[in-house]
Amino acid sequence: MPRTRRLADGLYEEVVTDELADALELIAHRRHFDVATLDADADAGVVLARFLRGLIDRALAEVGGSGDDKLARQIQLSDELLRVLERHELIDRTQLLSTPARELRGVFPDPAARPRRPETPLATTTLLTLGQGEPRIGHELACEIDSSDRVDALVSFVTKGGVRVLREAIDRLVLRHQPGGPPVFRLLTTTYTGATEAAAVEELAQLPGVEVRISYDGRRTRLHAKAWLFHRESGLTTAYVGSANLSSPALTVGLEWMVKLARADVPHVIAKFSGAFETLWADREFQRFDPENAEDRERLRGALGAARGADDVAQLTFFTLRPYEFQEEILDRLRAEREIHGRRRNLVVAATGTGKTVIAAFDYARRAHASGIRPRLLFLAHRRELLTQARDTFRHVLRDASFGALLTGDDEPRQLDHLFATIASLRSSGLIERLGADHWDHVVVDECHHVPAASYQAVVPRLTPQVLVGLTATPERADGQSLLGDFGGHVAAEVRLWHALERQLLVPFEYYGIHDGVDERRMSSLRWTRGKGYDAAALDGLYTGDDVRAALVLAQLRRRVSNVRDVRALGFCVGIGHAEFMAAHFTKHGVPAVALHGQSPADLRERGRHLLERGDVQVIFTADLYNEGIDLPFVDTLLLLRPTESATLFLQQLGRGLRLHTNKACCLVLDFIGQHRQEFRFDAVFGAITGLPRGRLMAAAEQGFPFLPSGCSMALDEVARETVLRSLRTSVEARWTVLVAEAQAIARASQGEPITLAAFLLESGRELDQIYRHKSWTALAREAGLREIEADDDTLETCERLGRLLHIDDPDRLERIR
Repeated sequence: MPRTRRLADGLYEEVVTDELADALELIAHRRHFDVATLDADADAGVVLARFLRGLIDRALAEVGGSGDDKLARQIQLSDELLRVLERHELIDRTQLLSTPARELRGVFPDPAARPRRPETPLATTTLLTLGQGEPRIGHELACEIDSSDRVDALVSFVTKGGVRVLREAIDRLVLRHQPGGPPVFRLLTTTYTGATEAAAVEELAQLPGVEVRISYDGRRTRLHAKAWLFHRESGLTTAYVGSANLSSPALTVGLEWMVKLARADVPHVIAKFSGAFETLWADREFQRFDPENAEDRERLRGALGAARGADDVAQLTFFTLRPYEFQEEILDRLRAEREIHGRRRNLVVAATGTGKTVIAAFDYARRAHASGIRPRLLFLAHRRELLTQARDTFRHVLRDASFGALLTGDDEPRQLDHLFATIASLRSSGLIERLGADHWDHVVVDECHHVPAASYQAVVPRLTPQVLVGLTATPERADGQSLLGDFGGHVAAEVRLWHALERQLLVPFEYYGIHDGVDERRMSSLRWTRGKGYDAAALDGLYTGDDVRAALVLAQLRRRVSNVRDVRALGFCVGIGHAEFMAAHFTKHGVPAVALHGQSPADLRERGRHLLERGDVQVIFTADLYNEGIDLPFVDTLLLLRPTESATLFLQQLGRGLRLHTNKACCLVLDFIGQHRQEFRFDAVFGAITGLPRGRLMAAAEQGFPFLPSGCSMALDEVARETVLRSLRTSVEARWTVLVAEAQAIARASQGEPITLAAFLLESGRELDQIYRHKSWTALAREAGLREIEADDDTLETCERLGRLLHIDDPDRLERIR
């Protein structure tokens, strides 16, 4: 009688056989297990192939006999299996084994042209660790090149020594290049850390059939991979992925590990490698290097010198004259918006830290260059600090130290044609009335999510420039008002937070959601206003003086950093009292901290910034300060101590820690989450940070947010996780009865004012598709009693069909449909 299989606790991916089914039946009364039905539309074929391969491998290995007898039995078994496939018409007779059984090892024009064969098989995936008896990485790569038709490589850096190891094999490869044909050797590399040697790049790029593309972004690089792809027309394509760069130590004596992948083994992995390489090859970040072009050579050497810290002046000049590639993309989009689509009111959405002002300055410089004169410029912001930073940026880009004048409460301009003005100062100056609404040809509105505010509405709509550019990182306002109306209902170009993180334009974050111990009863006692959230004064009073919560914050910080005296942190508080209390608590317990807020004198704010940068204090606790517009790239830790359901405010605060800075690998984010009222909404905040649509947030939270930009992580402790999930269930699972109840509650609060669809979406925070997923707005208004609507079944069915148009965002097409 066969012995019953014992199943250890853990995860499995195994086809259920009769034996396994019996084992599961025996443990069903004392164990839980997950069994999924195979899906023909998913990967059932892959799962079954893996199952059969394991059985066939074992059967061929265990077949009886030895020597020639065992081989004969193995051939016989293989032939029988192939004939089963033939009977099912899945193969034809030409694919049966020929007699005697043989293996093709190569095809070449004559014996002298036989390429070197790697020591490791071309059809089998393996791992090279440079252990005893294993070939050197350099030897294997050279043999792979010798036997390939084309090679693709991506390495962080290239040195003369590395090229020397592979040069003979590369020379033989390029001899097979057809003049005028595509390159046979494509190389992606970087100037990151300055480790690449310019002479090595030039040597390779001079060879016929070799093309090199380089990322010159010295602040960061997305390319840490060391990987090679060897294309063979015979089908035996192989790839190497591991730790070896194109340097002599890595290819000869270094302790490098490389996985060799064989297409014959893992065709889907090779296909993914090939596709990913093509994507990077087409990415504008990687620029073609022409060794015959003096400007290219100078650019490479300047970037390498700057990365090594050898020439700060060269670095400044280099980056002043050239926007980054992602900024070039946005500039090209702006040009297309104006020249092709005729749209001259352009909204640019770019995550904090991606250089919105730099984009605006280059955009202006391009217009000035095209016309031969500098258009009259008006740059608007709401604070003087933003204006001085913007003016300096324009001066750098234009290479004119005298460009632009300030108009603020403290500054009177010398000229009015190139003006950097606060909204309040421009409004009170009477300049629009005196000069005319069309005086400025080019208007830039910084932090333009403020545009719907009354102060901006008193100025911006009155201006009639040739070009209006709006800059913001957070177009979604907390009050729900839209700013698209001032920009033709259209976003010209955008780089959202998750896009910027994927492209490593910002440092990645480590986010921890931590239950703060404040119970739901205390939070529920606070006054709540729809659209505004908790009463700020009451919340400030609740947190101020809470020594237990303050001690938890400090303990969690100490737990997650190796030395708390090394951090440069911002703590975002509810109000002034809360900020001062937290600073006093931290200082008392050995972590120097200061409190800064909107009422702090300007000299104290500046001094506090320098104290934090030098490490004289570890934390600045702030209220209504540093949310936007201030560049503190050295900040590496954020303490989120106030509840916010505003995606705008959350992203502004998060952005304070994500700017790139020397020796800053990531930003630590500690978010202290309480047991909030039922009305509190986490979906907006977590949707903003992850980029996930609302419907996928709950699954992501349950699974620990597995799909985040590279380098980022998110974790919720057990209590915080349940709090967030409870909120997401309420907000995400928009059942029809819930929507009806929300509409009725909004109607009661409106005191007789009619509720439109726009008003419902604004007040509820719902998305349009959540309504049309069930029925329609007409049906919702009828059932909630918002107004009397007479409609028959055909009319209601037609209204529901409007949901099929939700995916259309082309205004012209929508107008035609209307």
